[in-house]
Amino acid sequence: MVIDRIEGRFALVENFGEMIEIPLCQLPENVREGDILKIENGEYIVDNTSAEDEKNKLFSRLENILNKE
Repeated sequence: MVIDRIEGRFALVENFGEMIEIPLCQLPENVREGDILKIENGEYIVDNTSAEDEKNKLFSRLENILNKE
């Protein structure tokens, strides 16, 4: 699940191609757009490991594109 955007008191989250609204009061205080969420013990948490993996993949793709020129 990825936070697409925050509107008012809700986070709009993409979950397997479907957009869902989650009240901010159910999420950690420091969430922001682009954060990857997972559920652990019935609570939403920010999945920093997955976020770092995605960041590295994107950086690698960009590096490949730039090196082809």
